[in-house]
Amino acid sequence: MVAEGAPGLPIHPGSSAEPLNYVDNGLLSVDVHQMAQGVLAIYIAGELDMLTGPPLQDRLEELLATRPGRVIIDLSGVSFMGSTGLSVLICARQNAIATGTTLQLSGTSGRAVTVPLEVTGLNQLFEILPTPPTIGCEHR
Repeated sequence: MVAEGAPGLPIHPGSSAEPLNYVDNGLLSVDVHQMAQGVLAIYIAGELDMLTGPPLQDRLEELLATRPGRVIIDLSGVSFMGSTGLSVLICARQNAIATGTTLQLSGTSGRAVTVPLEVTGLNQLFEILPTPPTIGCEHR
């Protein structure tokens, strides 16, 4: 499901373009930004597989436990997504529903993300934004 409009949210007043936190284990990096009050953008880059999936799932659970109003997961930097990556997204969706958070995906046009989402039909389950959120500068 493709959402209408671009997310182009400004950075929350008083925050900077610096990430709230940045994790890079050499295979997967996770860069979290506060975009506006109650809106988090999570930029994921690298391989999303059985090795990197569990720590990402733990991090997403921590972020969703803070009950933000909206979370945008940008997958434009993902170079590989296996079944564990799909499972992480499904769990994040379930946690978002449980916490009342709107969960949206962006950056799904790359082959590494598009094919798994389309083959499994998950592209119909998630709200997909046409463009990634902007933070006012280049993200990692």
